Amino acid sequence: MADQSSDAAELFLPAKISSDPPFSSGLVRPDLSWAARQLGLTPVTAERTWMDLTGVYVIAREYLEEAERARGRALDCAAWMDVLLAKYSCEQYLCALAALNHATTRDDLLQSYLQRFLIRLAPDAGLRLQAALAGSVDGQRRRFLARQIVLRAMRAVMLADRNAGVATPDAEISTALAPLGLETCAVLLIHLAADSLSSQRPPGEPLLGGTAQSLAMEMIANNLFNEAEDPGDLLARHRLLWTRYSDNIPTARQHPLEMLEEATGLTLNDITALGFAYNSGIMTHLPDAPVAMQAFTGIGIDHAVVERFLGRFAIEADDLAAQLRDCPLPWQMLPIQNRPLLRLGEHIVVLDERYLHERVTQGLFWLVHDHERDQYGERARLHWTQAYAEMVERRVKDQLRRLAPHVLGGGSSFFTEVDLARAFPGSKSADVGLDFGSSTVLVEVVSATVGVAAREHGDIAAFRRDTEKVVVKKARQLSQSALNLLADPQPASSPLGKVSAKEVFPVAVRGGHYPVNPITRRYLEEEWFTTEGLFAHPRIRDLALLDLEELEACEALNRHRHLTLPQILAGWQTSPYRDGSLRSHLVLTYGGQEIGRPQDIEDALHETTTMIAQRLGFSPTDDNSQPEGSQDESGEIA
Repeated sequence: MADQSSDAAELFLPAKISSDPPFSSGLVRPDLSWAARQLGLTPVTAERTWMDLTGVYVIAREYLEEAERARGRALDCAAWMDVLLAKYSCEQYLCALAALNHATTRDDLLQSYLQRFLIRLAPDAGLRLQAALAGSVDGQRRRFLARQIVLRAMRAVMLADRNAGVATPDAEISTALAPLGLETCAVLLIHLAADSLSSQRPPGEPLLGGTAQSLAMEMIANNLFNEAEDPGDLLARHRLLWTRYSDNIPTARQHPLEMLEEATGLTLNDITALGFAYNSGIMTHLPDAPVAMQAFTGIGIDHAVVERFLGRFAIEADDLAAQLRDCPLPWQMLPIQNRPLLRLGEHIVVLDERYLHERVTQGLFWLVHDHERDQYGERARLHWTQAYAEMVERRVKDQLRRLAPHVLGGGSSFFTEVDLARAFPGSKSADVGLDFGSSTVLVEVVSATVGVAAREHGDIAAFRRDTEKVVVKKARQLSQSALNLLADPQPASSPLGKVSAKEVFPVAVRGGHYPVNPITRRYLEEEWFTTEGLFAHPRIRDLALLDLEELEACEALNRHRHLTLPQILAGWQTSPYRDGSLRSHLVLTYGGQEIGRPQDIEDALHETTTMIAQRLGFSPTDDNSQPEGSQDESGEIA
């Protein structure tokens, strides 16, 4: 039976939404307050699990198909796309999509855009959309917009704009969609793009981690794509890596800061300040406000320096379209990841703020990596990867020293692979150990990351290779070191003294990315650890996989709540969230509570925000903006 509203042929209702010009008159002044916030966690209910942190986005047919059928029409998603793409220019759509992409990072903005969209839908279609969002399709709630599908809609816009006029749009659909404004059309494009990404799983598929391989790789890609880090932590951590932990590295061709400037023509401060400046425009964006900002106005940095920055981090529409043409797969985002700023003449649009955060922090490694490879060859590239790994390892060891318990009467509870090798010659040794008396923590540090083939192409063989490099090789060392420390009696030179370890927590800290979820944990356990007999001793706890931000969270919990590292790990591994990441456990356990930051991250963040204000020509917001004993504010090598 048709809905009561189905006799109304119009699927969209008239509504007036303001339509400002697409370009702003100047750069939005950066609001430094976001960078000064402590780590705030999203409030959640206690009974939620790792799966509750995953999301499903709504697709067009979930609310448009029945509404169209009630009007005597069949929904043709491709035809709708053709009509919509012809309505507005590529530049107009990209500005609108950039604004909607920003809304995916803030629930309040997302709700605002949802309400604005609902007032344009006929009542029956609006009810179906709300029902889909509430979980009527399969019991799982939907997100109104998601970052992945916004980026895929950007790709559709850019490619279709280059092929305009190839086909004649459907006249009936054109009439139905004629009165729609830019924002409504952009939302529809996103939902139609989402519809095109759905796929069927072939029957009888091999399993990975107890899940069909294609679905497992989809979850892995989703995990890697959506795992976000606090922007302030990223800025502070990478300033520390490049300034405090980069001196006198034997494998570096020259000082890493000099290598960065050679590779980019920019100093670390140039990159940090300009990245912040452009990011500030999208961070403060609200509906109906212009999203594009002027590239040079309001920035107290030499025009030539800004041009060099844009030449490295921005891209023009034609070039981006050419690169995206070769990216048909759902997770292929590398062109936008590499250059997250779109240049439209003298204006800049932040296509994706999370990629911008990453590009001017984590991405600095890759800028030097590619320069060393292209200019000096494979050997230089390898030396740089070793140098950066040393920077990360120095940072992690510094953190672990602070987490080591104090020993009354002198002595040290912190020991290294040198100490382990002395006690157990000829055996594999972990990088670091911490003796807490009732328990021992062993740590391996790895800088490798999951590569493009696995995260974007769903290449299972590549993921297996990445897993062995990022996790399994370190697991082998940790397992052997743990067995050595559990042996009774201990050798005279054992860092634990005469008494063997009571229990061992093996920990792998990674500087790159690896997805930690129930699928990957089961995969590691079944296909690697059990097969090789790793961590088989009853007094060896499960392997803890931490990233750099999670280790900082452990420091913060130790500093502000006096929790030891074994207490944090044990709490996580005995919780309902043990199969997810430590980050998930913290969100679900301390939801809504601030756990703070380590002191050195706070200091580096304060130093960074002060530098940004000075570099951009803004006055400091307080009289104590430059912390005592800070690094040279020029960011250059002393």
